[in-house]
Amino acid sequence: MSDEARDSTSESTSESPLAVYGLVAGITAVIGGAFWFALQPERSENETFFALAIPYFILAAYAVYRMRSRDELHLLRPRSGDLTFGALVAAVLYGLAFVVHALFTSPGEPHEGWIVRVYLLLGNPLSETRHLVALAVTAIGLCEELTWRGLVTPLLEPRLGALRGGGLSTILWSAAHLPSVWLLADPLAGPNPLLIVGTLGCGFAWSYLRWRMERLSPVLFSHGLFTWAIVELPLWSPPVNMPFSQ
Repeated sequence: MSDEARDSTSESTSESPLAVYGLVAGITAVIGGAFWFALQPERSENETFFALAIPYFILAAYAVYRMRSRDELHLLRPRSGDLTFGALVAAVLYGLAFVVHALFTSPGEPHEGWIVRVYLLLGNPLSETRHLVALAVTAIGLCEELTWRGLVTPLLEPRLGALRGGGLSTILWSAAHLPSVWLLADPLAGPNPLLIVGTLGCGFAWSYLRWRMERLSPVLFSHGLFTWAIVELPLWSPPVNMPFSQ
């Protein structure tokens, strides 16, 4: 651990445990509530986007403010190797997502409906507007990273240790997606676990990358690139003759 990380840890331990755990629980509840609201069937694409973007933008802004007040903005500055490691992790995660899709949710598989429901949130994957959607979803992904690895993890690390703190942060991030299990359920495939599984897998990978690199810049790049690829290089595409509607 670097000297800067040690100084940050010593400062964090001065915060009240009750306040810290209350804040972490509150963040999880707010994001979980935002997902519950955003994924209601009657929501439009714009309503879904803003329901998730607004709380994440506020929390990400607070994360940056907290880092600035603690003289930790250096964690956001890219260094040599950040792009390489970030891209490598993003590529591995995309490859794993492709394998999971091929095994469980590809066309003709019993659980194809799971991935269809997820992509319906983004609109038509073949539409020209997907480029704007990709940018918007990537922006939310960056705010997610600032919230969970840039705010929640540093709050937990001084009390639980780096690995346990990062692990619990990932579990809470995944737990905030629990509404998607039922709200993105498919009549044939049943309750939808894709976002839960995806956030667990990606979250543990990005938490490890943050711990290994001791900064957020490679993690932000990796999360952003992975999210962009999921939209621009979709795992699922509707049939050409399919009348598309949300």
